[in-house]
Amino acid sequence: MSTLTPREHDFVDAALASWTGVSTNAPIPVRALGFPNRDRFDDEAERLRRAVRERATLTEVETARVLFLSELAFGSDLFGAGVEFQLVSPMRDAEAVTILRSLQRKLFTRAGAKALFAPELYAPE
Repeated sequence: MSTLTPREHDFVDAALASWTGVSTNAPIPVRALGFPNRDRFDDEAERLRRAVRERATLTEVETARVLFLSELAFGSDLFGAGVEFQLVSPMRDAEAVTILRSLQRKLFTRAGAKALFAPELYAPE
C-alpha cells in the first residue's frame, strides 16, 4: 500500500468504507469471499481499511481482497455501491475509473488472484 498515491488511497478508503455504508445492504457473495457470515466480512473490510490507511504491508490475499472489493464497490450496482459510489467518494466517475485502472496495474498479481480463491480460505468453521 505504500506505493499508492494519495488519490489512490482516497479511492480505496472510499471503496472499503462503502461496505459499511452505501453497500451495507448489497447481497455480496460473503461465502464466496471466504467469510462464514456478514459480521465477519464487515470486520475484515474495516480491518483492511485501517491497514490501507496505515500503509501497512499486506499479504497477497489481503491485497487481492482490497483490489476486488474496490472494483466491486465502484463498478457493481448489483453487489457494491455502483452508481452511488460518488456518495462515498471524493471523486467523480471519470477520475475514479482512471484511478481504478492504476490500482489494477499496481495491485494485481496472478499469485494474489490465486490466493484469493485458495481452498483453505473456504473451510467450514
